[in-house]
Amino acid sequence: MKQFKYISIIFFAFTFTLVSCESFVEGINDDPNRPEKADAANMFQGIILANQFWHNGEANRIGMIWMNQATGSDRQYLALNNWNNITASDFDSPWGFAFVSVITQARLASEDAKLSNNLTLQGAIQVLEANSFGTATSLWGDIPFTDVNSGIESPTYENQVDVYNKIQSLLDDAIVNLESGIGFIEEDLTEPVRDIIFEGEVSKWIALAHSLKARYYLHAKDYQNALTEANLGISIATDDVKGIFGSTYGTDMNPFWSFMVFDREGYMDAEGAYAQNLLNPTESDYRGNSKTDETARFNFNYSGNSPSTSGKFGRAADMPLVTYGEMLLIIAEAEARTNGLSAGVTSYNTYRNILNTGYSIGESNSGFGGFSLKYDPYNDSDFQNGGIENSDNIDPTNALLREIYQERYVYFIGHFESFTDFGRTKNIAEIKLKSGFNGTPQRLLYPQTEINSNTSLPGIIEVTVPTTVNN
Repeated sequence: MKQFKYISIIFFAFTFTLVSCESFVEGINDDPNRPEKADAANMFQGIILANQFWHNGEANRIGMIWMNQATGSDRQYLALNNWNNITASDFDSPWGFAFVSVITQARLASEDAKLSNNLTLQGAIQVLEANSFGTATSLWGDIPFTDVNSGIESPTYENQVDVYNKIQSLLDDAIVNLESGIGFIEEDLTEPVRDIIFEGEVSKWIALAHSLKARYYLHAKDYQNALTEANLGISIATDDVKGIFGSTYGTDMNPFWSFMVFDREGYMDAEGAYAQNLLNPTESDYRGNSKTDETARFNFNYSGNSPSTSGKFGRAADMPLVTYGEMLLIIAEAEARTNGLSAGVTSYNTYRNILNTGYSIGESNSGFGGFSLKYDPYNDSDFQNGGIENSDNIDPTNALLREIYQERYVYFIGHFESFTDFGRTKNIAEIKLKSGFNGTPQRLLYPQTEINSNTSLPGIIEVTVPTTVNN
């Protein structure tokens, strides 16, 4: 028995020594710069940044050129003026940003937030996921939804109508999670802030979710629900969601400035662009009248026919993503469509009133370049036959809708919504596209990466074919 005790003690000591040695070397080969897994809180800001970059990147510039808000003027951008010249590989990067950098990461982070019982953070992440999905389906039509990040090699493409419905459900879930009071978006604002949009203010994330619901109901032509959600959405200019870009090349530099001035100077400008002519008081297409002066907005958007340092596409400009102005324009359109001319005019005047304060025309909504602002209220008679907004005697409500969509066209310069509007409304705004090309641009091509790898791809669909909701 005594000998057994000694053997046991020696065995225990040997075992303890082995465990201690293993503990000492445990993790010695782990690279702290390549973690196997990040938690939701640490992934959150990366998802925000990826989302804003893909909404202000290559596909956005192509849309601007096709919508005649800009002109491709050199090398491959000269060819991009003709939407028939586009190739599938041109959309590999935008697709990757949307589905890998945003949606896949959002789904991973959302699951981690759920497992951590941080429902509030999960809700904010779901809003970003919905934003990326909504833009993607508006641009490509049928897209994968349920199967994304499921491990399935060839994710199934789902009908665009079904995708919009699932986005609405995703946003409903986001709102429930944000309203739950369980968890937080930002725990300590004395630390570096991860939520660079709202600094953890949950009520603003809820308003953003309603704003996106309004946008996607509008895409689907559900105007009553669009009106309801827009009234619950962003309700003050200071809550506008903007892409914030800093510390590129050692200085603030948004992607438009980076491309047009620093990286590819001369590839893209506004020479002859219809949007510029609409805003230029010296052009025959000028949209101003006795109640509207677009001089300040023209200079803000197109000063010197290239980005000025302080204009809309200036070096440090924050690019609008989801805004109060968009909500007011959705309300104006939906009121006109559901409640008639007078209701639409009243709501549209609410929007024009904030333009008179300098909203969206200058840094910090302060106007631009010392030019006067004039956006006087319209009357119903202005849209009646022979009125200043109906010289061609069309239906008065249609005349109002034409004006609202023309306003959306110039308000959304540099934003995907102007491209979506063109297809959805059958060009109510009467935009003049570049001439001499076949058809009109209605969608983006599926990327070459999907053509090569996804057997579920619905086929090669040309740029000029409308998406399902726009047929």
